[in-house]
Amino acid sequence: MTGEVHNNSEEPQKVFTPQEIASIDTLLEHGDAASSDKAAAANSAGSSCLTEIIAALSLLPTVEPPEDLVQRTCAAARAGTLPRRTPHAGATVLTNTRPPARTWNMRKMDIAVMLIAATLLLTVTIFQLRQARTFAVQTACANNLAMVATAFGQYASVNNNMLPRIAMPADHNWLPRYMTPHQQRCVNAHCNLGNLQPLFAAGQRYTSWDRMICPAIGITCNLNCPGGHPTWSDIGYSYIDQLSLYHHHWARGGHIAILADRNPLFYGRHPQRINSNSWNHNRRGQNVLYDDGRVMWTLSPDVGPRHDNIWTIGNPPLRTYSGMEEPTCPYDIILVP
Repeated sequence: MTGEVHNNSEEPQKVFTPQEIASIDTLLEHGDAASSDKAAAANSAGSSCLTEIIAALSLLPTVEPPEDLVQRTCAAARAGTLPRRTPHAGATVLTNTRPPARTWNMRKMDIAVMLIAATLLLTVTIFQLRQARTFAVQTACANNLAMVATAFGQYASVNNNMLPRIAMPADHNWLPRYMTPHQQRCVNAHCNLGNLQPLFAAGQRYTSWDRMICPAIGITCNLNCPGGHPTWSDIGYSYIDQLSLYHHHWARGGHIAILADRNPLFYGRHPQRINSNSWNHNRRGQNVLYDDGRVMWTLSPDVGPRHDNIWTIGNPPLRTYSGMEEPTCPYDIILVP
């Protein structure tokens, strides 16, 4: 409080002493608890004015809040109808003009955007993981063929640069027995893949049978099976036809495909298109080993010496085979079981 009380009347102004000012401040701050200060103020000099003020204050009615004030305030807050305090002149008013419903809609939109972003991120991650796995399988398959190429080179170095070959079966049929159930087969009948036997013979052992299992197939080589090799249906590659009149050599020109992923015309679903890629890698392509030791991933089977299809023979190319068909020239290459 100030030390003077001003009014517009012509009455003389009353000047309070510091003790009276302190007593009035104590009274206003602490109410009846400052009774000693009230008594001291009443006994001080010029206390008549202070007594009048105290008497006037005591005549003011006591304000009692409504009993349901709390409930009404909470209900108004939930309904968004609380009265706004009028700011003084020059004050900055920060208000949220968006209705509660729109605020909730925006929150739902934010959540939807976050979910979409998380889904896209997960999709991209899964796609990248699948791509990485696909590339790893293709690389492992190529490594298999590279190891077999080394075995071819070692075999050829002591066998007049020839590719592996065993005695021709009496019936001249290059298909496995299980693919010709209704044909009369000779006792020593073997499929064309049997010509790879010298690479795995106990005496030389240029490579192991597990190199003939394409990683894309997911089959484990069981060397305890009859014959010491996996079944012909489990071998993951097709070998150049070695039962024909044309016997190919190793390390010639790099134009002859001698080993590749399985020929799709003899595995999987039938019938297949003659220009299909191998089923080993879900028809995306195939690894091909050439007669100079190169291993290449190709997106088409048309990689023969004259852009020939390595799955077929004949012109026009045959679609189905009995196992007795043979190339008509050295450049008509076919890779078979």
